[in-house]
Amino acid sequence: MIQLHEIYEVIPLVLIAFAACAILVIESFSKKGASAVYGFSIITVIGAIAASFLSLNKELIIFNQFLRISNASVMFSVIILAGILITIIASKNYIDKENINFGEYYSLILFSVLGMMLMVFANDLLIIFIGLELMSVCFYVLAGFLRLRQKSNESALKYFLLGAFITGFILYGIALIYGISGTTNLAEIYNQKKLFTNYVFIIGFALFLIGFLFKIGVFPFHMWIPDVYDGSPTTISGMFSTAGKIAAVGTILPIILALNITNFKLIFSIAAVATMMYGNVIALAQSNMKRLLAYSSIASAGYIFVGVAAMNEFALKGIAYYLIAYTFMQLGAFIIVSILEKKDDGSRDYKNVDLDFYKGLGKRNPLMATFMTIFLFSLAGIPPFAGFWGKYYLFYAAIQANLIWLSVIGIMLSLIGVYYYLKITVYMWFYESTDLITAGYVKEPVSSSGIFATSLAVIGTVVLGMYPNWFFKIFKMIAE
Repeated sequence: MIQLHEIYEVIPLVLIAFAACAILVIESFSKKGASAVYGFSIITVIGAIAASFLSLNKELIIFNQFLRISNASVMFSVIILAGILITIIASKNYIDKENINFGEYYSLILFSVLGMMLMVFANDLLIIFIGLELMSVCFYVLAGFLRLRQKSNESALKYFLLGAFITGFILYGIALIYGISGTTNLAEIYNQKKLFTNYVFIIGFALFLIGFLFKIGVFPFHMWIPDVYDGSPTTISGMFSTAGKIAAVGTILPIILALNITNFKLIFSIAAVATMMYGNVIALAQSNMKRLLAYSSIASAGYIFVGVAAMNEFALKGIAYYLIAYTFMQLGAFIIVSILEKKDDGSRDYKNVDLDFYKGLGKRNPLMATFMTIFLFSLAGIPPFAGFWGKYYLFYAAIQANLIWLSVIGIMLSLIGVYYYLKITVYMWFYESTDLITAGYVKEPVSSSGIFATSLAVIGTVVLGMYPNWFFKIFKMIAE
């Protein structure tokens, strides 16, 4: 039986679910539905973030053992909601510009968030699967939300086909795990210590894990990322690369730590190296800003898996720190790209997402150029920004786990990333814009919502970088 007090423990989930349904009703019956659902969505996400803190320092298994409330699940859900809040704030001007200001846009975002939160709170493999599919279906639709753009339709179709294929791996993995353990409840699976002596269980867990490697973008399950990010609405691409990835990490990481899979440590290390190498090297050849950030996202998945391979207590803290820093800097970069995008000569496709467009941006729009520089420096791991400390803590966790070779390789590969991030910075501040020299520098207008969203991301990137110990003090406080 579900107890009434258990609903109190999942208020954030209830708020998101209610708002996602209510938005559809508001859009249908209100003449000013677009503005109403925008404000309602922001208020809902803020309320969900505030309500999440009510569950701190609790270790509960509720709803007939289907959901688990813990500090780790609360932490991951708050990071996801923070990224979604910034995404929604930045979306208003973008969807107005694209003429896709429909209420279902915000409803789909909130339904996807509901799936993400179910994943990180799940205490059962079936709940994980339901949350994953809810998130994925919303992502497929959002990827193709620019219906008049061929590239957007292609990205949605590719994402759907590959995602549906990967779903088969996850389901087959769950079936094998259930066949050997006799349960889909994670707590009961954790108590069966001898499961990893059974090869069928190992195969089942590997198949289950592949599904999440796909969502995170780990090599060789990364192939969908560049095309999907390039064709999707830019604000949605930012959400894919942050909130979606964090939900997958927040789901699989506690399982890996609870099972203490030491036999997989070498596999995770090799996956981390391959992912970092592929993402950074291929990014060097990119001339499209969205595709460059997509390959950067693949490299970031490699950094995260350095922490996963370490499998120690500090690795969890390092991954959590990197994820929140990554949310601010990666999402901020995508938002600036969405602000600067505009159509040329009536074309339905954007031509000015190429790197050459960013030449001379420092003179055309000093504020956006400054913000982008901060995000790029942070992504490159240049101090004193948050990205530097994020990589430092992950590599330090690897050293503590006696994976010194992995840490050294990771540092060397991250130096490749410095080159292509600095190249964009040099373009913005030290190059002239060839197509605008004769007409003078034309300043691109920036909406107040765009400035506010990027400002939030900048504040998070700078504050976390200047005072990294604040995060660990909060982490320690809530753990106690």
